[in-house]
Amino acid sequence: LKRLSDALDDGDTIHAVIKGSAVNNDGSVKVGYLAPGVHGQAAVITSALASAGGSADSISYVETHGTGTLVGDPIEVEALNEAFRATTGRRGFCAIGSVKSNIGHLGEAAAAASLIKAVMALKHRQLPPSLGYETPNPAIDFDDSPFFVNAALRDWKGEGPLRCGVTALGAGGTNCHVILEEAPPALPGEGERAQQLIVLSAKTRT
Repeated sequence: LKRLSDALDDGDTIHAVIKGSAVNNDGSVKVGYLAPGVHGQAAVITSALASAGGSADSISYVETHGTGTLVGDPIEVEALNEAFRATTGRRGFCAIGSVKSNIGHLGEAAAAASLIKAVMALKHRQLPPSLGYETPNPAIDFDDSPFFVNAALRDWKGEGPLRCGVTALGAGGTNCHVILEEAPPALPGEGERAQQLIVLSAKTRT
């Protein structure tokens, strides 16, 4: 991780930009240690969006925690709905997916895998499919939500820079959400010149 201004000054390769993030813990208001909770998840997503300085309309993909459970997934989508509905009334514009369907659950490393997937999706401007998806959980009303499950590889296009969210939910009530944006256009480099300047240094002028 590096400040964007420093990375630009140093001519670094930039894969993506973290625009905002938030972490909270709703363990004291949940029914159990491992139980998911709508309000805590919605609050952390709302805080991350505010930190990024943008509305939900600017987010066109969310890499969800996505455990694939009958109880957990509807709660996660409901929390996303609550957070997004605060700034947008649009429907069906934001894809969601989870890397867990592609590689399995990596336990403590699951969030890192989700972040890497989202960064690579931004870099290549493509949304990987969530494998094995056939029909939605009957407890989730996607038709009346901003979301749809991305079940096939698709080109990722949008007005303005592409943005996405990444959700990670931990045991004991810890919730995290990060807003990512695609890297800015690369600055013109030496490689684009027809002729190159070779700078040499020696001990003496001769």
